[in-house]
Amino acid sequence: MAIKVDMLDAFNDDDIREVRALCDKVLKSRDDDRKAKAMEQARATLAAVGLTLKDLAGARAKAAKGPSYKGGHSYQHPTQKALVWQAKGQKPNWLRELESAGSTAVELAAGDNAAKVAANDNAITAAKRMA
Repeated sequence: MAIKVDMLDAFNDDDIREVRALCDKVLKSRDDDRKAKAMEQARATLAAVGLTLKDLAGARAKAAKGPSYKGGHSYQHPTQKALVWQAKGQKPNWLRELESAGSTAVELAAGDNAAKVAANDNAITAAKRMA
């Protein structure tokens, strides 16, 4: 049966909204039926080879998280000792590059912090003068 615009013109707005709600309900029911049928077929296929849906869900690899840095601590580049980050604000580029290479920064002890911060500030100031 084909519904034409002429047929809908005879309805008032409330009737059209009711028809639309009924159509949405029928479409949702059909979608639910298709999904249920697909799940039954998937379970049957998996059962034939001795698997379950849980086996598939467990096979998913978890996304690797990057290293976690704590605010208030200081972190230093493992080879370039002048590069220090206070764990405030965004990670510096040297740390992002280090992480993408698969390495992490070294956490500094509290006593080493002041000397390293001064060295880092001096290195940054010197680099700005050269630029």
